[in-house]
Amino acid sequence: MAVATVAIHHLWDLSGIERLVGGDIYNVWEEGKRLAEGINPYARIIGKSLRDNDDYPTYLPLSYFFVALLQRLGIKDFPDFIGVWQTINLACHLGIGLLTFHVYNRERKPISGLIACSVLLLGRWSAYIIEVQHLEFTAILAILAAGHQLNRRPTVSALLFGLSLCIKQVGIIVLPCFLMGLQAQRPPRAASRTISRWQYTLLALALPLVISLPFLFDHATGFLLNIAFTATRDSSDHGLATGSRMILLSVDATRILMVGLMVMNWIAQAREHVNFWFASTLTLLIFLQFNPVIFAQYSIWLASFLLVSLAFLPPTTPGASSRPS
Repeated sequence: MAVATVAIHHLWDLSGIERLVGGDIYNVWEEGKRLAEGINPYARIIGKSLRDNDDYPTYLPLSYFFVALLQRLGIKDFPDFIGVWQTINLACHLGIGLLTFHVYNRERKPISGLIACSVLLLGRWSAYIIEVQHLEFTAILAILAAGHQLNRRPTVSALLFGLSLCIKQVGIIVLPCFLMGLQAQRPPRAASRTISRWQYTLLALALPLVISLPFLFDHATGFLLNIAFTATRDSSDHGLATGSRMILLSVDATRILMVGLMVMNWIAQAREHVNFWFASTLTLLIFLQFNPVIFAQYSIWLASFLLVSLAFLPPTTPGASSRPS
């Protein structure tokens, strides 16, 4: 399976990088170049529309810092950058498969684990991320690892969650699910002491805040408007590939409905003692169903959490047991 995954990455590599010019990863490259030249990439949104996209830098600056670092190391051409990035993307993709299989194997479900890995490594949603070289694999690997360590090494989990946010902010919507899944008492054989939900939150948000400070000090308005743009932009024709847009409500009313359903899901998790993996999966499903702006790459987030959560379904055969997540 790993060999097949490497082959898929290699075959897309042979198709040339022209397909990437003008896409999201190319925009990351361009913003990183500006940063390397001392230009604040977040400042250009000032005075422009908060409804229509103009390729604004809506990510937190970690990926831009990475490009700027490569620039300083002498990697100044987009093809050379893609060569480095494709290697990282492949490693993170394989890491997602390995982590998923480990979860199933720990639950004594190795055959199901192979099926889950096949979907995540060889499926069409993953193939799309490989084709366009999005940031998804790196962000998802970090947040899945955070979930895996949530009640084993909660401090490590919080830092990994923060790392995921630094790459893409999608994971912020499942933070309440993680917090409610954090056990008040240390589980048996845990490697580190438990931490409170407030401590977890502060640790998870510490790294995103630290890497954002230079831009908050330099041009706070521009930085905050870029980050907020994802919640104000018009839906346009985004999301048509995943279903029709909401015709009953306006763009902003649909967002309000989405938030309301997410809050209900968090309340259900707390009152009905829902496993945090399942609660996170449902939160992502609500996001995909009701957020006005949906891109194809968001589907792999849902698939990753869904397949991990299925590992914790209760056993149905006599004498079988499933360990707590």
